[in-house]
Amino acid sequence: MSKVRGQNKGGTKPQQPVGFLGEVMLKNGRELGEDSTFGTAMVEMGESLRQLSEVKGAFDLNVRQNFLDPLDHLKNKDLKEINHHRKKLQGRRLD
Repeated sequence: MSKVRGQNKGGTKPQQPVGFLGEVMLKNGRELGEDSTFGTAMVEMGESLRQLSEVKGAFDLNVRQNFLDPLDHLKNKDLKEINHHRKKLQGRRLD
């Protein structure tokens, strides 16, 4: 039940809802068996959702590493530099 609520046990990162749904569909589709058309469809859909979850996770990591983190670093660095120059300019105005 903790998986459904999004609570995390242990040191693993929380799973995306799509991945969790894929796992549930795989498990229940296998329980229905391969002779069931609905079971086979659930297994195929579960596998697709699991793969989609992996791709989405890789995409999120890639965007964070290659876009968001450098943008945040640039923002913080530039703001410090701008504030430094503003203080310097303010000091010159007072003189």
